[in-house]
Amino acid sequence: MRTSLRAAFVTAVAALGLAAASVAPVHAAVGYERCPKGRFCVFDGGSGDGAMVSYSTPQSSLGTWSKRAVSVYNRTGFEKVCMYSKAGYVIGSDGVFAEVVGVGSEVNLAYFGEGNTTLRHNLGSVRWAQTERQCDGHPEPIEWNDPYYALGNTWPAQAFGDLNRDGTPDLLNRTYSGRLWLLRGDGTGTLIGTGWNAMTAITRHGDLTGDGTEDLLAWDTAGRLWTYPGTGRGGFGARLLVGSGWNTMIAIQATGDLTGDGKGDLVARDKAGHLWMYPGTGKGRFGTRHYVGGGWNTMGALAAPGDASGDHRNDLISSDTAGRLWLYPGNGKGGFTSRKLIGSGGWRPFITLISTGDHNHDGHPDLIAAANGKGSDSPLPESSVRLYLSRSGGSLNGGLDAGALDTGDALF
Repeated sequence: MRTSLRAAFVTAVAALGLAAASVAPVHAAVGYERCPKGRFCVFDGGSGDGAMVSYSTPQSSLGTWSKRAVSVYNRTGFEKVCMYSKAGYVIGSDGVFAEVVGVGSEVNLAYFGEGNTTLRHNLGSVRWAQTERQCDGHPEPIEWNDPYYALGNTWPAQAFGDLNRDGTPDLLNRTYSGRLWLLRGDGTGTLIGTGWNAMTAITRHGDLTGDGTEDLLAWDTAGRLWTYPGTGRGGFGARLLVGSGWNTMIAIQATGDLTGDGKGDLVARDKAGHLWMYPGTGKGRFGTRHYVGGGWNTMGALAAPGDASGDHRNDLISSDTAGRLWLYPGNGKGGFTSRKLIGSGGWRPFITLISTGDHNHDGHPDLIAAANGKGSDSPLPESSVRLYLSRSGGSLNGGLDAGALDTGDALF
C-alpha cells in the first residue's frame, strides 16, 4: 500500500558532440531518440526499443498499452510525469502505487516498484505536473503544519510575522505559477494574489506604514521596490512605489526598527558586498541610506528575528558561505555590534532564512530555514523546511521538520 508519491528521478545521460571539421553522417533515430519533443513516450521494449506510442496530453488510461509498457521517456517539458499503476490517477489503496519520472528522463519501468510488483507491464495512467503535490492530488501550495498552531487560541496579535492577526505566525508561499498563498500553519493555504513571479525578492517584518499591521516589500525585475500595505486579514492593499534602481542590490531584508525611532527599516546588500541600512519613514518609504559595512559578499541568506539577543534591540541573522550561522546584535543606531556564532555548520543548503515571530509563545523569536526546493534532490531529503526554536540570547534548538518545498516554491 502506498499513501504518497515516491520520487525516483533518473537523469538522462547523453554524449554531446563538439563542433568538428567534418559533419557526422545522419542516422535514423533509434531507441529513446524516436520520442518526439513535447511528448511522453512508452515503449514495449527495454531502453526505448520495440514499438512506441507517444502522448501529448495526460492519459487517465493507457488501455492495452498498460500491459505492454516496458520503458518510458519524458520529453513533455514538464518537470515531472506522474506514473500510476492504476487507471484514473489513483493512489493510496491496496495494490496501488505511483512514481515520478523527471524531465528529460529515460528509464526502464522495472526500476519502479512496490513490493514484488513493478510498473513494467503495469502502467495504468500518466499525467504531467510541476510538483509532486499535484501528482499526489494535493492543492498547489505547500502543506505547512506549524507544530505549535492552535485553532481557537486567544493569543494577541504578534508584532511581526502575523499577517492575519490571529496570534500565530504565518508564512507566504509563492508557487511555480507565480501565485502567492497565505499559510496559516493549519495545513491549508489561501490564495492572495497572482503574478508574483515578476518579483526578484520579497521580504517582510512588521509595520512600515504606521497602521499597526504587517506590510510587504517586493522588488521587481525592473529594479523597482514596492510596499504592499497589509490589511490585517492576511492580504494586501494597493501597492506604493518606494523607488527604482534596486537592481544594483542582490538581497534585501525588512528588519523592523533598527534606529530606535519606532519605524520599520530595511537592509540591502549590493553587488560589491556592502551592506546598507535604509531608515523607514513610517509611511511605507525610506530615508537616506546609511553604510553599515563591507565584506557581506561572503554571507548568504539574511533573516530579521527582531530582538533575538534579549537587549530590546532588533538584530540580524545571516549564514555564510562556509555554512555557519551568525547573529548580528543591533546597536539601536542602525548598525550592529560584534557578531555571535549560533550555528557552527550545516547551514549552507538553506538558501532561505525567515523569522516570522514566536511560534511556541515562549517570548523568543524563532527561525524557519528552507533548503533548495528540489524535492527529493534536496541536500535534506527528509525535509527541506525546518523550524528552529530560539533560546535566550539568540541561540537555537535543533530543527523540527516542518514541510518540503518542490519545484518553483519559495517561502517568505
